[in-house]
Formats: sequence, C-alpha cells, structure tokens
Amino acid sequence: MIHGGIIMSDSGLAPFWRSIDGFLRPATRSAPPVLLVLLLTLLGAAAPASAHGRLGSAEGRCRLFIGPDIMNFTGYLPDASKNEFCEDIPATGHTIIALDAEQDELRDMAVEIRIVRDIGSEEKENADLDAVTVAYRGPRTYPTGTINFEHDFPDAGYFVGIVTVTGDHGERWVSRFPFSVGKSFMRTLPLYLLMGVGVIAMFFIYLRHRPIHSLKTADAEPAE
Repeated sequence: MIHGGIIMSDSGLAPFWRSIDGFLRPATRSAPPVLLVLLLTLLGAAAPASAHGRLGSAEGRCRLFIGPDIMNFTGYLPDASKNEFCEDIPATGHTIIALDAEQDELRDMAVEIRIVRDIGSEEKENADLDAVTVAYRGPRTYPTGTINFEHDFPDAGYFVGIVTVTGDHGERWVSRFPFSVGKSFMRTLPLYLLMGVGVIAMFFIYLRHRPIHSLKTADAEPAE
C-alpha cells in the first residue's frame, strides 16, 4: 500500500490498525448507545458550521430574516449562468442581488446594505469598518419594496452581508449573513469530513458488535 509516497506492506500497517482497534474496542463495548448518540449529535451540530446567519431557504424560497420581517433574496450571475443562487455565490464576477420586502412596513423604512470581508469577528470588523468594506449603499427607502444591488467580485473569498433597517419610531434591525464567493465546496468541507468520521466510527461499532451478537445467539441455541 502506498501512503504519503512511501510503500507500506499490510504488516507494516498492523500497528496502526491495532491502535485504532484498541481505542474503539472499550468504547464500543462499554457504551455503544451513548457513542451512537454522540455521533448523531456531532453530525447534527455540523450544520451550523455552514449556516448563513439569517439568510437561508424556507418554504421553498430564499429568505432574509430581518427583525420581525422577511425579504425574499434572489442572486444572479448574469455573465456566468442564468441559474439563481441562495447564500453562497458560486463564482466570481458581476453579481446581482435582488431583495423583495414581504411586509409593507419595510417600504417606509430606510435600508442600508454593506458587504465586508469576513475577518473572524464583529469586534475586529468594527475596529476599522471602512478598511474591510468592499461594497456599500447608504440608507434609503424603497417604496416599491424591491431592492437591486450589484457588485463585481474580482476574487474568491469569504464575506459578510449586513442589511440594516431603520424606522421613524426608533426601530433598528440588523441582519448579518456570511457567504462565500467561488468557495462553496470549501465552506461545506468540514461537514463532509465530520460525516465521514461518523460513518467510519459507526462501521467499527458494527464490526465490534456483529461477532459478539453471533456468539451469544449460537450459545443460546440448544445442542442437537
């Protein structure tokens, strides 16, 4: 077997498999239900790692939740594809984002749109907001409820969209949604890796308990 450019025989891999078996054997024998529950919990917790803040698919539509209200989100890459996208932008280039307000009250409120580079935290972001801002449209009202926002993303990367809505009665709602440009697969890679680890671990659980179960069944059968 070739591993990292080095040819290894099956016997050379035996210590590695023994170490894996030695780690999993006591865990799978002593508390298999607990381990299974833990794996399922980890797999379920992997989804937030690729979550997009308050932007996501709901009821068959891509929606941006802002305060108590909702805006329908539609993204296009006019130079690359006619397909719409939600959340991550599949490629670089000219991008059009359309927001349609579902509630009439949003038509009377000022909407501000900002896109910043994702640098890890809001604290770092706010320390020098102008430096990390890649696109900005100041607050204005949209009586029709439709907002068209265009921007050219020359490079792939990770960004955060920030939509701020303010009203005449002191309302101020902020919706943040991280997204990637030209890196959709990389954002979901940790989820796939964790799922792979879970499948491998459950396979070992199956191998550990199948022979034990078979032996118990054989012992229980009366001899002829």
